[in-house]
Amino acid sequence: MIRFWKFHGTGNDFVMLDGREITQLPEAGQIEAMCNRHTGIGADGLIVLTAREGYDFEMIYFNSDGSPATMCGNGARCAAAFGLMRGISGISAHFLAGDGPHTATISAASDGEWMVEISMCDISVGKTSENEADIHTGTPHHLVLTPDPEIIDVKTRGRSIRYSPAYAPVGTNVNFMAIDGKTIRVRTYEKGVEDETLSCGTGVTASAAFAAVKTGRTSWEVLTRGGRLEVKMIGKGKHFTEVHLKGPAVFVFSGTINASYSEGMD
Repeated sequence: MIRFWKFHGTGNDFVMLDGREITQLPEAGQIEAMCNRHTGIGADGLIVLTAREGYDFEMIYFNSDGSPATMCGNGARCAAAFGLMRGISGISAHFLAGDGPHTATISAASDGEWMVEISMCDISVGKTSENEADIHTGTPHHLVLTPDPEIIDVKTRGRSIRYSPAYAPVGTNVNFMAIDGKTIRVRTYEKGVEDETLSCGTGVTASAAFAAVKTGRTSWEVLTRGGRLEVKMIGKGKHFTEVHLKGPAVFVFSGTINASYSEGMD
């Protein structure tokens, strides 16, 4: 048996494991089984917090299909809240993810819910067209500017772009976004989940960067199907530093995983 904690950040949900309680990382099949919404815990991804010299913790992230990913913005905010809950880190944290170092600042909103702001990697926007762009925010995203994301068949169109030859063999995440004054509306197809998710932190950040290129504005409220996030950055043109993502991280429940899921981990 092994303990787990379930968190979500604007509807993007994660199984969290305390690396001090396991002897090895879960294998892809175990991760897929735990994240299964019918026969497992159910989640968009799995996160393990492990010790790393020079940092409060290292965040190791896996998609729900068991594949590793370098960064997850909502997952990182939940990881910081989980670190505070478990006594691994404090209200300010310095942690390592697959795309490099990050910081987090945490404030309590209510029992089991925190407001978390994290630093994201610097952004250099490459080639863009009038309505499309490819932006890397710790993980790759293809952005599509559209008048109304709500009328888009996100799963069908997102999947066609994600698996198109232009992004083979690794694929890309796909965001459909609209700019409404000071607000961006975003829907995301996530590779590794292979479906639309209620929110995507790196996708929201990429959308804000594309909106900044289009308008010059560097502070945005972003509305996803799972809730509201904030992105701010410094820069102009196509280069941005001091990029920060802010939003809620919510503890949902905890429990234990039976031997069929955790065999070999403890």
